[in-house]
Amino acid sequence: MEYSKDNFRSWTADDFRAVIEEHGSERSAAKALGIPRTTFQDAKYKAVENEQFRTQQLAEPIQIGSSKNENRYYIFSAAQDNTQVDQDFLKNLKAYADFLDAEIIISGFTYNKGLFEDHSKKAGDYHPAVREYICNDKIEVCNKLLFCGEMNILPTAVSPLSGLETYTKEKWGIFPHSKIQLLSVPTMKYDEPKIIMTTGCVTKKNYVPKKAGLKAEHHHVLGAVLLEIDRDGDIFCRHLIADEDDGCSFQDLDVLVKNGRITRDNFVEAINWGDIHREKIDANVAYACWNLGVTEDDELEDRNSGDDSSMIDWLRPKYQFFHDVGDFETRNHHNVGDPHFRFKMYSSNRDSVEESLAKVSDFLEKTDRDFCQSIVVESNHDLALLKWLKTSDYRYDPINALFFLKCQTKIYEAIQNNTRDFSIFENVMRELCETSYLDHVEFLREDESFTICNGEIECGIHGHLGANGSRGNPRQFIKMGPKANTGHTHSAQILDGIYTAGVSGKLDMGYNKGLSSWSHSHIVTYPNGKRAIITMQNKGLKWRAI
Repeated sequence: MEYSKDNFRSWTADDFRAVIEEHGSERSAAKALGIPRTTFQDAKYKAVENEQFRTQQLAEPIQIGSSKNENRYYIFSAAQDNTQVDQDFLKNLKAYADFLDAEIIISGFTYNKGLFEDHSKKAGDYHPAVREYICNDKIEVCNKLLFCGEMNILPTAVSPLSGLETYTKEKWGIFPHSKIQLLSVPTMKYDEPKIIMTTGCVTKKNYVPKKAGLKAEHHHVLGAVLLEIDRDGDIFCRHLIADEDDGCSFQDLDVLVKNGRITRDNFVEAINWGDIHREKIDANVAYACWNLGVTEDDELEDRNSGDDSSMIDWLRPKYQFFHDVGDFETRNHHNVGDPHFRFKMYSSNRDSVEESLAKVSDFLEKTDRDFCQSIVVESNHDLALLKWLKTSDYRYDPINALFFLKCQTKIYEAIQNNTRDFSIFENVMRELCETSYLDHVEFLREDESFTICNGEIECGIHGHLGANGSRGNPRQFIKMGPKANTGHTHSAQILDGIYTAGVSGKLDMGYNKGLSSWSHSHIVTYPNGKRAIITMQNKGLKWRAI
């Protein structure tokens, strides 16, 4: 091909590389062809961009299916080009991969290349320790998940998942990046929830010491995503994040990987359950998490006959946190003005507030464990009882009149006696419990702090209250500094150090209409302060590959 200024705009990226190699530099090539240097560089940049699009976007994804005979495991991570690998962390990933018979797949990403250099991932020079694991291709798993190894996101991106909600269409997505982020994406309400996440990386911090680089260094995480595929083709994803104290060990559920060795039966620090909403609790979630059955008349029965396969009995947390433990369905503010809903409650014999709250107290009793302290985080649905007492008229609610007056009297007596922090919700819960089990339960108040892992993670925030009187939103909490585990939105999320759990109640509560990002997701916190979000599959029946 004859290269001239008459046809340079139709050149491919390889054509530009050939001309630059012939003349020694971009400046010399542009001068020899009689083309302005900036025009030459702009055309070359577009050619390189088009090459990346053709070679990566149009490629068919590698297919991975399930096995009817056994579970399958994959560990996904990322690596920056021209950067040292954390050998100790990689050693532990290899040890865990050997233990699970898992395959390690690492996608590369580029950073700090010159404006007109080749930015493609395939042109990156990766550390010899990870070259055998490098895969920059798209991988499709069981027609349910995509590992987007072709994606090249700058490590300085503040929100690496921004704009990628539709990239995987209806499938889950895993994207290589040095920062940990997770989002639950709205889908049709009755479809399985869709979640996208980033991986963390195996390379050390290597950033330009300016604002963007220093911020990226602060959020840099040595980590990976473990993908489990069970024999039914259900998928489970969890983050594996390195301990900051030793820089390389990590825990996955009850498994601790340290110095290349595997130990089992390591318990966790805490579980923050998705918002409970007892009156609308999902029966599958109740069974998988606490071994509780839900009868036809909405009573709970303990099915824990020596079986430790439920989530709480397998992980044995030191603390369990309940958000929105009650729904207050009977006089819920979402429906209290709806006469059709009120008649539905009446005709189904579910019109008694006291009986509804008794089910909440019973739930706290039946989820009690000797090895675990239960913490009830004061939430907006729990506070609905107090709101009802403040705004309703018992004279027009005869079935609840006596209970209303009884509760109201206690509040007025507390005010008269100057009893600080009196909670009518806690008072009712304890009175309705016929055993001493609730002695192990601590009820927090709004704005009351409760930290775990030596004060590292705040767990006293439900999420309904924002800054300066505004409504709560996880993005507000990332600015406060400390890490936190929150609830309220029913949508799993990881934004910087703020983890948000999903919901343990039904995905359709009657008042949520339209698209939904709700998921049955819980936050597991390990003793080293690292966390993972566990999203249940098969309509809440499974929380891991069994």
